[in-house]
Amino acid sequence: MSDGAGAWRLLRDDRQDGAWNMAVDEAILEGYETAPSPRRPTLRLYGWRPGAVSLGKSQRAASAHVPSMLAAEGVDLVRRPTGGEAVLHEHERTYAVVAAAGSPPFDGGPVDVYRVLARALVGALARLGVTAHAAEPTPGARAAPGAICFQRTGAWEITVGGRKVLGSSQFRKRRAFLQHGSLPWRLDAGRLAALTGVAVDPRQFIDLESAAGRSVAEAEIDAAFIAAFEETFGVDLEEGRLSEREALRAAELRCWKYDSMAWTLDATLGAREQRWGPALGAVGRR
Repeated sequence: MSDGAGAWRLLRDDRQDGAWNMAVDEAILEGYETAPSPRRPTLRLYGWRPGAVSLGKSQRAASAHVPSMLAAEGVDLVRRPTGGEAVLHEHERTYAVVAAAGSPPFDGGPVDVYRVLARALVGALARLGVTAHAAEPTPGARAAPGAICFQRTGAWEITVGGRKVLGSSQFRKRRAFLQHGSLPWRLDAGRLAALTGVAVDPRQFIDLESAAGRSVAEAEIDAAFIAAFEETFGVDLEEGRLSEREALRAAELRCWKYDSMAWTLDATLGAREQRWGPALGAVGRR
């Protein structure tokens, strides 16, 4: 580890609802984008309560994604600021990394960022007793389209025995990026199919407890992430909290964006949100 000069900020959050989780991730990203100079990276670890189905930024909402239908099962619906396909967030720990783009160790493009972070993610799983691998890209190959994140594996996503165990997605602005990902310790194929309306092949993914062959506590997952990121990047992770500005911006984003059905179902900002939303030009429209 470092002497503290290269320390990253660590945010460890309890389980929160999906709208708040996504608003916080985007608020942190905005702060990095507008900072006058590059900031030290942030690693955020968090959970979900209640459970939620999250849609990728540009993913079409299917008939199965009706909020009232999901609510009957105690599950929220939210749209991420990042791309990709639907993810069921229930029994899982989510990581998010926000950092300046173009600054070491993230001085490459989006695929390079996936590759660099994959080293830490594989290391975290190793600390949990799981031998995992990052899926290397195949030149000229494209992942098969699908509606569920865990039904396909992209470049540098994390697998165990060829089955996806940790999925990630990324949103890159001009000066900063956000990458977040889902590590489910328990993921039931039947429930995933019922809540997404899509046929699910359980041979394509595996959850953490199945891969580890034992129960795994949230605190143990957090400790594995922290140790792996510190070792991989040669830094200390210093526990912190959202700044006052980040917390305020997250509350604004939740109010006019992530609680909005126009955004959640159609990936657009409605007229009401356009009137209410502060600094709309900074976030833009899809």
